[in-house]
Amino acid sequence: MIILEAEQILELLPDLPQSKCLSTFGADLAHDPQVVAVWLGGSMARGMGDAYSDVDLRVALEPEAYHPDRIPDGAAGLAAAAVTRLEFHFSGQTTLWHMLLDDGAIYDLHVQPADEDPPTEPRLVLYCRDDAFESKLIDEDEVHPFELPPANPDAIAQAVQNFWMSQQKHLKALYRGLPLLNLQGEWLMRQDLIRFHYVLATGLDCGPLNRMTIHTLTPVIQAVQEKTGEALLALVGEPSRTPRELIETTARLRDEVARVGRLLAAQLGFDYPEAAEETVRRSWAAYLEQVTA
Repeated sequence: MIILEAEQILELLPDLPQSKCLSTFGADLAHDPQVVAVWLGGSMARGMGDAYSDVDLRVALEPEAYHPDRIPDGAAGLAAAAVTRLEFHFSGQTTLWHMLLDDGAIYDLHVQPADEDPPTEPRLVLYCRDDAFESKLIDEDEVHPFELPPANPDAIAQAVQNFWMSQQKHLKALYRGLPLLNLQGEWLMRQDLIRFHYVLATGLDCGPLNRMTIHTLTPVIQAVQEKTGEALLALVGEPSRTPRELIETTARLRDEVARVGRLLAAQLGFDYPEAAEETVRRSWAAYLEQVTA
């Protein structure tokens, strides 16, 4: 398959604002004699892109032309449009150039030699001049959709127990007059609560939210929002601008985790940590009585 001109590439792309510039950058790469193939990954390849989607642009070079610290000649126009860029190296011979362009678009330019296998992901091929490499790009058997595992009762039980133990650390920071530290802990509480609601809604476990990306988080948040509407947003979005607001917001988050935690215990069949919750609530009550006396 030989696609050389921007107009031809544009016909392959979804109807998105990014596509016009992308077709030009793709044609530049297709005209580079060292480029073997150009394709898209990510949400645009899956047909799920929108006006703010990153452009996951993939390039395979002749093996002798690949250098881990050099952008291909055909990507010179793309590089020139970048107002900032970061360089990442992964296993094997691959380089990822993470770029913010002057029009606000974000590009992930993945560059590899053609003797390396392409990343395992959905792919939209824009150009390829090597039949053997093209067969790798269109091999659907290599593409596995991202799936989250069923919730493990032991893992969720441990997460609930850890939540209550962390409440004591939260109290420690409050006692020591470190409200900014409390704020960090509170954000972890909010993330725990979203995770617990996701498990409750789907029976699946996304794990700690801070380990996920915007792409893997999207279906998680969609499922939680569909189940909770605006109620959970109102709770996790409560302000914590002062020590008093921190205390009040933490109490409401704690109550919701207690409610959802009991539902999860019943759903997954583990013992809810009643003693841990009772101990934490008693400790907080004693502290608040002391500071308000």
